[in-house]
Amino acid sequence: MHTDSLELSKRMVGGKFLPEKYFHLTGINRSIQSLAYIPNAKQSVIFAGTDHGLFRSMDSGESWVESKQGLFNQDIRALAVDPKNPQLVYAGTPKGIFKSEDQGENWIEWFDQASGLKNVFINDLLIDPNQTEIIYAATQGGLFVSYEGGDIWEPTGNESLKNESIQTIQFSAAHPEQLILITTNNIFRSSDDRKLWERKWSDLPKNISSVITFKTDPEFIFTGTEKGFYKSFNGGITWIKDENKNLKNIYSLAKDTKNNSGIFLSSAKGLFYSNNSGDEWLEITPNKNNLRNKGQLEITPINITLTTGALNNQDPLLLAGSKAGVFISNNNGALWDFINLGESGNTVQNKDFKMDLGKLVTEIHTGRFFGTYFYWVVDIATIGIIGLAITGLMIISYRKKIKKNRLSKNKTLDKEIEIDHIKEMSESFDNEDIYDMANHINTHLIKCKNIYKSPKKKEDASKIDKHISMLDTKIQRIAKQIKDFSTMSQNT
Repeated sequence: MHTDSLELSKRMVGGKFLPEKYFHLTGINRSIQSLAYIPNAKQSVIFAGTDHGLFRSMDSGESWVESKQGLFNQDIRALAVDPKNPQLVYAGTPKGIFKSEDQGENWIEWFDQASGLKNVFINDLLIDPNQTEIIYAATQGGLFVSYEGGDIWEPTGNESLKNESIQTIQFSAAHPEQLILITTNNIFRSSDDRKLWERKWSDLPKNISSVITFKTDPEFIFTGTEKGFYKSFNGGITWIKDENKNLKNIYSLAKDTKNNSGIFLSSAKGLFYSNNSGDEWLEITPNKNNLRNKGQLEITPINITLTTGALNNQDPLLLAGSKAGVFISNNNGALWDFINLGESGNTVQNKDFKMDLGKLVTEIHTGRFFGTYFYWVVDIATIGIIGLAITGLMIISYRKKIKKNRLSKNKTLDKEIEIDHIKEMSESFDNEDIYDMANHINTHLIKCKNIYKSPKKKEDASKIDKHISMLDTKIQRIAKQIKDFSTMSQNT
Protein backbone atom coordinates (compact mmCIF):
# COMPACT_ATOMS: atom_id res chain seq x y z
CA MET A 1 0.00 0.00 0.00
CA HIS A 2 1.40 3.41 -0.96
CA THR A 3 0.81 6.42 1.25
CA ASP A 4 0.42 8.59 -1.84
CA SER A 5 -2.75 6.78 -2.81
CA LEU A 6 -4.33 7.77 0.51
CA GLU A 7 -2.75 11.25 0.49
CA LEU A 8 -1.43 10.65 4.02
CA SER A 9 1.38 13.13 3.46
CA LYS A 10 -1.20 15.91 3.24
CA ARG A 11 -2.66 15.12 6.66
CA MET A 12 -0.58 16.61 9.49
CA VAL A 13 -0.32 15.62 13.17
CA GLY A 14 0.46 18.37 15.70
CA GLY A 15 3.50 18.28 17.97
CA LYS A 16 1.44 18.00 21.16
CA PHE A 17 0.48 14.43 20.17
CA LEU A 18 4.09 13.35 19.53
CA PRO A 19 6.90 12.26 21.86
CA GLU A 20 9.61 14.79 22.74
CA LYS A 21 12.27 12.78 20.92
CA TYR A 22 10.96 13.95 17.53
CA PHE A 23 11.91 17.57 18.28
CA HIS A 24 15.65 16.86 18.62
CA LEU A 25 18.13 15.13 16.33
CA THR A 26 21.26 13.87 18.04
CA GLY A 27 24.69 14.05 16.47
CA ILE A 28 28.35 14.69 17.02
CA ASN A 29 29.78 17.93 18.39
CA ARG A 30 30.26 20.77 15.93
CA SER A 31 33.34 22.92 16.38
CA ILE A 32 32.47 26.63 16.15
CA GLN A 33 34.58 28.54 13.62
CA SER A 34 32.58 31.75 13.14
CA LEU A 35 29.67 33.61 14.69
CA ALA A 36 27.35 36.40 13.51
CA TYR A 37 24.67 38.27 15.42
CA ILE A 38 21.72 40.35 14.18
CA PRO A 39 20.12 42.28 17.07
CA ASN A 40 16.35 42.57 16.99
CA ALA A 41 13.92 44.26 19.31
CA LYS A 42 11.97 41.01 19.81
CA GLN A 43 14.04 37.97 18.90
CA SER A 44 17.64 38.30 17.70
CA VAL A 45 19.10 36.18 14.91
CA ILE A 46 22.31 34.23 15.51
CA PHE A 47 24.45 32.37 12.98
CA ALA A 48 27.02 29.77 13.99
CA GLY A 49 29.44 28.51 11.37
CA THR A 50 30.96 25.13 12.23
CA ASP A 51 33.41 22.69 10.73
CA HIS A 52 30.41 20.85 9.33
CA GLY A 53 27.42 23.07 8.71
CA LEU A 54 25.90 26.49 9.25
CA PHE A 55 23.26 26.82 11.97
CA ARG A 56 20.76 29.62 12.56
CA SER A 57 18.62 30.66 15.49
CA MET A 58 15.74 33.09 15.00
CA ASP A 59 14.91 33.36 18.71
CA SER A 60 18.13 34.48 20.44
CA GLY A 61 19.48 30.93 20.71
CA GLU A 62 16.43 29.07 22.04
CA SER A 63 16.15 26.80 18.98
CA TRP A 64 18.46 26.09 16.05
CA VAL A 65 18.02 24.90 12.48
CA GLU A 66 20.72 23.99 9.99
CA SER A 67 20.87 26.34 7.02
CA LYS A 68 22.16 24.55 3.93
CA GLN A 69 19.88 25.12 0.95
CA GLY A 70 22.43 25.82 -1.80
CA LEU A 71 25.36 25.84 0.65
CA PHE A 72 27.24 22.87 -0.79
CA ASN A 73 30.41 23.51 1.24
CA GLN A 74 29.81 22.96 4.96
CA ASP A 75 33.17 24.19 6.30
CA ILE A 76 32.11 27.70 7.41
CA ARG A 77 35.20 29.79 8.19
CA ALA A 78 33.73 33.33 8.16
CA LEU A 79 30.35 35.09 8.38
CA ALA A 80 29.31 38.66 7.60
CA VAL A 81 25.90 40.35 7.77
CA ASP A 82 25.04 43.50 5.85
CA PRO A 83 24.52 46.17 8.59
CA LYS A 84 21.99 48.07 6.44
CA ASN A 85 20.14 45.04 5.11
CA PRO A 86 20.22 42.10 7.57
CA GLN A 87 18.65 39.87 4.92
CA LEU A 88 22.04 39.77 3.14
CA VAL A 89 24.41 37.26 4.70
CA TYR A 90 27.79 36.11 3.40
CA ALA A 91 29.55 32.85 4.31
CA GLY A 92 33.24 32.23 3.64
CA THR A 93 34.44 28.66 3.04
CA PRO A 94 37.53 26.91 1.61
CA LYS A 95 35.63 26.79 -1.70
CA GLY A 96 34.71 30.46 -1.97
CA ILE A 97 32.00 32.83 -0.74
CA PHE A 98 28.26 32.10 -0.59
CA LYS A 99 25.55 34.75 -0.47
CA SER A 100 22.01 34.64 0.92
CA GLU A 101 19.34 37.27 0.41
CA ASP A 102 16.85 35.84 2.92
CA GLN A 103 18.88 35.55 6.16
CA GLY A 104 20.34 32.16 5.34
CA GLU A 105 17.18 30.40 4.21
CA ASN A 106 18.63 29.93 0.72
CA TRP A 107 22.14 30.48 -0.63
CA ILE A 108 21.57 31.54 -4.21
CA GLU A 109 25.01 32.85 -5.22
CA TRP A 110 28.51 31.47 -5.06
CA PHE A 111 31.69 33.45 -5.77
CA ASP A 112 34.87 31.60 -6.76
CA GLN A 113 37.74 32.01 -9.25
CA ALA A 114 35.31 32.99 -11.99
CA SER A 115 34.40 36.07 -9.90
CA GLY A 116 38.04 37.11 -9.55
CA LEU A 117 38.96 35.32 -6.32
CA LYS A 118 42.33 33.86 -7.24
CA ASN A 119 42.45 32.19 -3.85
CA VAL A 120 39.08 30.85 -2.65
CA PHE A 121 40.10 29.71 0.86
CA ILE A 122 38.36 32.39 2.95
CA ASN A 123 39.55 33.16 6.48
CA ASP A 124 37.55 36.33 7.19
CA LEU A 125 34.96 38.69 5.66
CA LEU A 126 34.34 42.39 6.33
CA ILE A 127 31.58 44.68 5.03
CA ASP A 128 32.03 48.44 4.87
CA PRO A 129 29.30 49.81 7.21
CA ASN A 130 28.95 53.02 5.18
CA GLN A 131 29.08 51.48 1.70
CA THR A 132 27.77 47.95 2.18
CA GLU A 133 28.31 46.99 -1.44
CA ILE A 134 32.06 47.06 -0.62
CA ILE A 135 33.19 43.73 0.87
CA TYR A 136 36.68 42.58 1.83
CA ALA A 137 37.78 38.93 1.80
CA ALA A 138 40.85 37.79 3.73
CA THR A 139 42.18 34.67 2.02
CA GLN A 140 45.16 32.37 2.32
CA GLY A 141 46.55 34.05 -0.80
CA GLY A 142 46.06 37.76 -0.23
CA LEU A 143 43.34 40.38 0.29
CA PHE A 144 40.49 40.81 -2.19
CA VAL A 145 37.80 43.48 -2.46
CA SER A 146 34.45 43.63 -4.21
CA TYR A 147 32.74 46.93 -5.01
CA GLU A 148 29.60 45.24 -6.31
CA GLY A 149 28.26 43.17 -3.44
CA GLY A 150 30.45 40.18 -4.23
CA ASP A 151 29.74 39.79 -7.95
CA ILE A 152 33.27 40.80 -9.01
CA TRP A 153 36.45 40.59 -6.92
CA GLU A 154 39.91 42.03 -7.39
CA PRO A 155 43.14 41.82 -5.39
CA THR A 156 44.12 44.81 -3.28
CA GLY A 157 47.17 45.80 -1.27
CA ASN A 158 49.73 45.87 -4.08
CA GLU A 159 52.90 43.83 -3.58
CA SER A 160 52.95 44.26 0.22
CA LEU A 161 50.09 41.79 0.72
CA LYS A 162 50.68 39.56 -2.29
CA ASN A 163 50.41 35.87 -1.36
CA GLU A 164 50.12 36.71 2.36
CA SER A 165 47.87 34.36 4.33
CA ILE A 166 45.52 36.85 5.97
CA GLN A 167 43.76 35.66 9.11
CA THR A 168 41.53 38.59 10.17
CA ILE A 169 40.57 42.04 8.91
CA GLN A 170 38.79 44.95 10.65
CA PHE A 171 38.29 48.71 10.65
CA SER A 172 40.13 50.95 13.06
CA ALA A 173 37.72 52.32 15.67
CA ALA A 174 39.57 55.65 15.91
CA HIS A 175 40.20 55.92 12.15
CA PRO A 176 37.37 54.07 10.33
CA GLU A 177 38.83 54.96 6.95
CA GLN A 178 41.75 52.62 7.72
CA LEU A 179 41.89 48.84 7.80
CA ILE A 180 43.92 46.62 10.13
CA LEU A 181 44.69 43.04 9.17
CA ILE A 182 46.62 40.18 10.72
CA THR A 183 48.66 37.75 8.65
CA THR A 184 50.41 34.63 9.81
CA ASN A 185 53.38 36.61 11.17
CA ASN A 186 52.63 40.33 10.81
CA ILE A 187 50.13 43.16 11.26
CA PHE A 188 49.41 45.58 8.40
CA ARG A 189 47.55 48.89 8.39
CA SER A 190 46.18 50.64 5.32
CA SER A 191 46.37 54.25 4.28
CA ASP A 192 43.24 56.39 4.32
CA ASP A 193 42.38 55.39 0.75
CA ARG A 194 43.05 51.68 1.59
CA LYS A 195 45.40 51.26 -1.35
CA LEU A 196 48.75 51.40 0.40
CA TRP A 197 49.70 49.11 3.25
CA GLU A 198 52.35 49.39 5.92
CA ARG A 199 53.68 46.74 8.24
CA LYS A 200 53.07 47.81 11.85
CA TRP A 201 54.24 46.98 15.37
CA SER A 202 57.02 44.60 14.44
CA ASP A 203 58.28 44.66 18.05
CA LEU A 204 55.25 42.60 19.17
CA PRO A 205 55.67 38.83 19.61
CA LYS A 206 54.81 36.58 16.68
CA ASN A 207 51.64 34.54 16.36
CA ILE A 208 49.23 37.43 16.95
CA SER A 209 45.69 36.08 17.14
CA SER A 210 43.56 39.18 17.62
CA VAL A 211 43.59 42.99 17.61
CA ILE A 212 40.93 45.43 18.88
CA THR A 213 41.00 49.24 18.88
CA PHE A 214 39.02 51.83 20.83
CA LYS A 215 37.66 55.14 19.59
CA THR A 216 40.00 57.31 21.63
CA ASP A 217 42.57 59.98 20.96
CA PRO A 218 45.27 58.80 21.02
CA GLU A 219 44.05 55.41 19.86
CA PHE A 220 43.97 52.53 22.35
CA ILE A 221 45.08 49.23 20.78
CA PHE A 222 45.01 45.77 22.38
CA THR A 223 46.52 42.59 20.97
CA GLY A 224 46.39 38.94 21.95
CA THR A 225 49.48 36.87 21.23
CA GLU A 226 50.99 33.52 22.05
CA LYS A 227 53.18 35.23 24.68
CA GLY A 228 50.34 37.14 26.33
CA PHE A 229 48.11 40.25 26.27
CA TYR A 230 49.65 43.55 25.10
CA LYS A 231 48.19 47.06 25.19
CA SER A 232 49.13 50.45 23.78
CA PHE A 233 47.62 53.80 24.78
CA ASN A 234 49.39 55.86 22.13
CA GLY A 235 48.41 54.31 18.83
CA GLY A 236 51.01 51.55 18.92
CA ILE A 237 54.11 53.65 19.55
CA THR A 238 54.87 51.78 22.75
CA TRP A 239 53.48 48.53 24.14
CA ILE A 240 52.90 47.23 27.65
CA LYS A 241 52.60 43.55 28.43
CA ASP A 242 49.83 42.81 30.87
CA GLU A 243 51.26 40.79 33.74
CA ASN A 244 47.93 40.51 35.53
CA LYS A 245 46.98 36.81 35.78
CA ASN A 246 49.96 36.06 33.52
CA LEU A 247 47.68 35.23 30.63
CA LYS A 248 49.26 33.40 27.69
CA ASN A 249 48.10 31.76 24.47
CA ILE A 250 45.41 34.35 23.77
CA TYR A 251 42.83 32.94 21.36
CA SER A 252 40.46 35.85 20.84
CA LEU A 253 39.51 39.39 21.95
CA ALA A 254 36.18 41.22 21.75
CA LYS A 255 34.87 44.62 22.82
CA ASP A 256 31.97 45.15 25.17
CA THR A 257 29.43 47.14 23.11
CA LYS A 258 27.92 48.64 26.27
CA ASN A 259 31.21 49.69 27.87
CA ASN A 260 33.82 51.70 25.97
CA SER A 261 36.59 50.21 28.10
CA GLY A 262 35.24 46.67 28.43
CA ILE A 263 37.22 43.75 26.93
CA PHE A 264 36.50 40.03 26.68
CA LEU A 265 39.48 37.69 26.41
CA SER A 266 39.71 33.96 25.82
CA SER A 267 42.93 32.10 26.54
CA ALA A 268 44.30 28.73 27.51
CA LYS A 269 43.45 29.61 31.12
CA GLY A 270 39.82 30.38 30.35
CA LEU A 271 37.49 33.27 29.54
CA PHE A 272 37.98 36.66 31.24
CA TYR A 273 36.34 40.09 31.31
CA SER A 274 37.81 43.49 32.12
CA ASN A 275 35.74 46.67 32.54
CA ASN A 276 38.80 48.95 32.72
CA SER A 277 40.84 48.21 29.57
CA GLY A 278 42.68 45.25 30.99
CA ASP A 279 43.83 46.68 34.32
CA GLU A 280 41.81 44.06 36.20
CA TRP A 281 40.32 40.77 35.05
CA LEU A 282 37.33 38.74 36.21
CA GLU A 283 37.20 35.11 35.20
CA ILE A 284 33.87 34.17 33.59
CA THR A 285 34.77 30.74 32.19
CA PRO A 286 31.66 28.53 31.83
CA ASN A 287 31.65 25.85 34.51
CA LYS A 288 29.24 23.76 36.52
CA ASN A 289 28.49 26.70 38.85
CA ASN A 290 27.41 29.26 36.24
CA LEU A 291 25.66 27.06 33.67
CA ARG A 292 21.89 26.84 33.52
CA ASN A 293 21.82 23.55 31.60
CA LYS A 294 24.57 21.67 33.43
CA GLY A 295 23.65 18.26 32.07
CA GLN A 296 24.58 19.20 28.50
CA LEU A 297 28.00 20.68 29.20
CA GLU A 298 31.13 19.31 27.63
CA ILE A 299 33.93 21.50 28.98
CA THR A 300 36.41 22.50 26.28
CA PRO A 301 38.47 25.69 25.87
CA ILE A 302 36.71 28.67 24.31
CA ASN A 303 39.32 29.05 21.64
CA ILE A 304 37.53 30.02 18.46
CA THR A 305 35.74 33.35 18.53
CA LEU A 306 33.88 35.90 20.62
CA THR A 307 31.05 38.11 19.40
CA THR A 308 29.06 40.72 21.32
CA GLY A 309 26.22 42.96 20.31
CA ALA A 310 22.92 44.50 21.37
CA LEU A 311 20.35 47.16 20.56
CA ASN A 312 20.14 50.27 22.71
CA ASN A 313 17.29 48.87 24.78
CA GLN A 314 18.76 45.38 25.17
CA ASP A 315 21.31 43.77 27.39
CA PRO A 316 24.44 42.81 25.42
CA LEU A 317 24.48 39.25 24.15
CA LEU A 318 27.83 37.50 24.52
CA LEU A 319 28.51 34.56 22.19
CA ALA A 320 31.51 32.31 22.77
CA GLY A 321 32.49 29.52 20.42
CA SER A 322 34.28 26.34 21.38
CA LYS A 323 35.06 22.96 19.90
CA ALA A 324 32.01 21.53 21.64
CA GLY A 325 29.39 24.16 20.81
CA VAL A 326 28.13 27.67 21.57
CA PHE A 327 27.97 29.42 24.94
CA ILE A 328 25.48 32.31 25.26
CA SER A 329 25.21 34.88 28.05
CA ASN A 330 23.11 38.04 28.37
CA ASN A 331 24.83 39.27 31.54
CA ASN A 332 28.51 39.41 30.57
CA GLY A 333 29.23 35.83 31.56
CA ALA A 334 27.64 35.70 35.01
CA LEU A 335 25.34 32.92 33.73
CA TRP A 336 25.69 30.83 30.59
CA ASP A 337 23.59 28.63 28.35
CA PHE A 338 25.36 25.90 26.39
CA ILE A 339 24.18 24.69 22.98
CA ASN A 340 25.62 21.54 21.46
CA LEU A 341 24.69 22.01 17.81
CA GLY A 342 25.25 18.31 17.15
CA GLU A 343 22.27 17.62 19.43
CA SER A 344 20.31 20.85 19.13
CA GLY A 345 21.12 21.84 15.58
CA ASN A 346 17.67 20.81 14.39
CA THR A 347 15.65 21.61 17.47
CA VAL A 348 12.07 22.67 16.82
CA GLN A 349 9.67 23.89 19.48
CA ASN A 350 6.78 21.61 20.36
CA LYS A 351 4.11 24.06 19.21
CA ASP A 352 5.75 24.47 15.80
CA PHE A 353 6.43 20.81 15.09
CA LYS A 354 4.22 18.83 12.71
CA MET A 355 4.51 15.37 11.20
CA ASP A 356 2.61 14.04 8.21
CA LEU A 357 0.37 11.05 8.85
CA GLY A 358 2.30 8.84 6.45
CA LYS A 359 5.49 9.34 8.47
CA LEU A 360 3.59 8.67 11.72
CA VAL A 361 2.19 5.38 10.34
CA THR A 362 5.73 4.35 9.40
CA GLU A 363 7.05 5.21 12.86
CA ILE A 364 4.32 3.16 14.53
CA HIS A 365 4.74 0.26 12.12
CA THR A 366 8.49 0.03 12.73
CA GLY A 367 8.11 0.42 16.49
CA ARG A 368 10.18 3.60 16.79
CA PHE A 369 7.15 5.56 17.98
CA PHE A 370 6.72 3.44 21.14
CA GLY A 371 10.30 3.76 22.31
CA THR A 372 12.35 1.52 24.61
CA TYR A 373 9.59 -0.62 26.12
CA PHE A 374 8.38 -1.69 22.71
CA TYR A 375 11.88 -2.79 21.77
CA TRP A 376 12.09 -4.83 24.98
CA VAL A 377 9.05 -6.81 23.86
CA VAL A 378 10.52 -7.17 20.40
CA ASP A 379 13.82 -8.30 21.89
CA ILE A 380 12.08 -11.03 23.98
CA ALA A 381 10.37 -12.31 20.86
CA THR A 382 13.66 -12.11 19.03
CA ILE A 383 15.33 -14.28 21.68
CA GLY A 384 12.69 -16.99 21.05
CA ILE A 385 13.28 -16.79 17.31
CA ILE A 386 17.02 -17.04 17.84
CA GLY A 387 16.46 -20.12 20.03
CA LEU A 388 14.44 -21.80 17.28
CA ALA A 389 17.10 -20.90 14.77
CA ILE A 390 19.85 -22.45 16.95
CA THR A 391 17.77 -25.63 17.36
CA GLY A 392 17.31 -25.81 13.59
CA LEU A 393 21.04 -25.38 13.06
CA MET A 394 21.75 -28.24 15.50
CA ILE A 395 19.39 -30.53 13.59
CA ILE A 396 20.99 -29.57 10.28
CA SER A 397 24.43 -30.21 11.74
CA TYR A 398 23.37 -33.66 12.98
CA ARG A 399 21.97 -34.56 9.55
CA LYS A 400 25.19 -33.44 7.87
CA LYS A 401 27.19 -35.63 10.21
CA ILE A 402 25.11 -38.69 9.36
CA LYS A 403 25.39 -37.91 5.66
CA LYS A 404 29.14 -37.56 6.02
CA ASN A 405 29.39 -41.00 7.64
CA ARG A 406 27.35 -42.51 4.82
CA LEU A 407 29.55 -40.86 2.23
CA SER A 408 32.60 -42.19 4.03
CA LYS A 409 31.22 -45.74 3.88
CA ASN A 410 30.28 -45.35 0.22
CA LYS A 411 33.75 -44.02 -0.50
CA THR A 412 35.31 -47.03 1.17
CA LEU A 413 33.09 -49.34 -0.88
CA ASP A 414 33.95 -47.53 -4.10
CA LYS A 415 37.62 -47.84 -3.23
CA GLU A 416 37.29 -51.58 -2.80
CA ILE A 417 35.54 -51.87 -6.16
CA GLU A 418 38.25 -49.79 -7.79
CA ILE A 419 40.95 -52.10 -6.38
CA ASP A 420 39.12 -55.11 -7.77
CA HIS A 421 38.94 -53.38 -11.15
CA ILE A 422 42.69 -52.78 -11.03
CA LYS A 423 43.25 -56.41 -10.19
CA GLU A 424 41.08 -57.50 -13.10
CA MET A 425 42.94 -55.14 -15.42
CA SER A 426 46.30 -56.39 -14.22
CA GLU A 427 45.16 -59.96 -14.66
CA SER A 428 43.95 -59.22 -18.21
CA PHE A 429 47.42 -58.03 -19.12
CA ASP A 430 49.15 -61.40 -19.02
CA ASN A 431 52.48 -61.99 -20.66
CA GLU A 432 51.08 -63.83 -23.67
CA ASP A 433 48.72 -60.99 -24.64
CA ILE A 434 51.45 -58.43 -24.40
CA TYR A 435 53.83 -60.71 -26.34
CA ASP A 436 51.32 -61.34 -29.12
CA MET A 437 50.50 -57.62 -29.37
CA ALA A 438 54.16 -56.74 -29.62
CA ASN A 439 54.72 -59.40 -32.34
CA HIS A 440 51.72 -58.10 -34.27
CA ILE A 441 53.06 -54.54 -34.15
CA ASN A 442 56.46 -55.83 -35.23
CA THR A 443 54.89 -57.60 -38.24
CA HIS A 444 53.29 -54.37 -39.37
CA LEU A 445 56.61 -52.59 -38.99
CA ILE A 446 58.36 -55.26 -41.18
CA LYS A 447 55.72 -54.84 -43.85
CA CYS A 448 56.26 -51.08 -43.78
CA LYS A 449 59.99 -51.58 -44.22
CA ASN A 450 59.51 -53.91 -47.20
CA ILE A 451 57.10 -51.49 -48.84
CA TYR A 452 59.48 -48.59 -48.35
CA LYS A 453 62.29 -50.62 -49.99
CA SER A 454 60.27 -51.34 -53.17
CA PRO A 455 59.38 -48.77 -55.81
CA LYS A 456 56.50 -46.66 -54.60
CA LYS A 457 53.28 -46.38 -56.52
CA LYS A 458 49.93 -44.90 -55.54
CA GLU A 459 48.73 -48.30 -54.44
CA ASP A 460 51.82 -48.79 -52.30
CA ALA A 461 51.39 -45.39 -50.68
CA SER A 462 47.84 -46.35 -49.76
CA LYS A 463 49.06 -49.55 -48.09
CA ILE A 464 51.63 -47.63 -46.15
CA ASP A 465 49.01 -45.26 -44.80
CA LYS A 466 46.75 -48.15 -43.80
CA HIS A 467 49.49 -50.01 -41.92
CA ILE A 468 50.69 -46.88 -40.15
CA SER A 469 47.12 -46.01 -39.11
CA MET A 470 46.55 -49.49 -37.66
CA LEU A 471 49.88 -49.32 -35.89
CA ASP A 472 49.10 -45.92 -34.41
CA THR A 473 45.71 -47.06 -33.13
CA LYS A 474 47.13 -50.05 -31.34
CA ILE A 475 49.96 -48.06 -29.78
CA GLN A 476 47.49 -45.44 -28.47
CA ARG A 477 45.28 -48.15 -26.99
CA ILE A 478 48.21 -49.70 -25.14
CA ALA A 479 49.36 -46.32 -23.89
CA LYS A 480 45.89 -45.48 -22.54
CA GLN A 481 45.57 -48.76 -20.69
CA ILE A 482 48.99 -48.34 -19.12
CA LYS A 483 48.11 -44.77 -18.06
CA ASP A 484 44.80 -45.87 -16.50
CA PHE A 485 46.53 -48.61 -14.65
CA SER A 486 49.17 -46.22 -13.31
CA THR A 487 46.53 -43.69 -12.14
CA MET A 488 44.48 -46.31 -10.31
CA SER A 489 47.55 -47.67 -8.63
CA GLN A 490 48.52 -44.23 -7.27
CA ASN A 491 45.01 -43.60 -5.89
CA THR A 492 45.10 -46.78 -3.90
